Amino acid sequence: QIYRPLVVWGARLPTQSYCTVGTDNVGGAMAAVEHLLGLGRKRILFVGDPAMPEIGLRHAGYCLAYERAPRLRPLPQLVPAQLTAESAYQAMRDFIGSGEAFDAVFGATDVIAMSVLRALTASGLAVPRDVAVVGFDDIALAAHARPPLTTVRQDLQRGAHTLVELLFRRLAGEDAPSAILPGELVVRESSGQTVG
Repeated sequence: QIYRPLVVWGARLPTQSYCTVGTDNVGGAMAAVEHLLGLGRKRILFVGDPAMPEIGLRHAGYCLAYERAPRLRPLPQLVPAQLTAESAYQAMRDFIGSGEAFDAVFGATDVIAMSVLRALTASGLAVPRDVAVVGFDDIALAAHARPPLTTVRQDLQRGAHTLVELLFRRLAGEDAPSAILPGELVVRESSGQTVG
């Protein structure tokens, strides 16, 4: 409220007083889950920590996709995991060990999703035959995961350009608004084909 020429990358939150540029986390997550549902997957896990602002919005998008799916049961299911690779790997191994049925995973970030891939492989599950996996971010390593990771791409180049543009507008005294950029679903081998 005091320092106006400030622009932050991240989620747009209802209570914030600063300008942000970020990806449409809700819409991107909905696209990811709708993709999995369209492939015939029904028991889709969300792996991540919704207490974190951007991850919370992605979880909201995951839940919205479930709500819009006609007569879909069981209900959405959360596997809590921090942003670190090891935390996500262990959370997924623990969930697999519980014996609960699932056929797809939406990882809140690519790091989480790639850790899920590792946990599934270590548990003898094949991706995408047994479990389809989708991430969020499209970091450089996503295309080189085994198998290559389906993910929601954040356009960081456009985001950086928008950040700088809004900053200069604010430096000039303009009350430039926050910007939300669309995410793009990038389909690779980890989500596989339609299941029977």
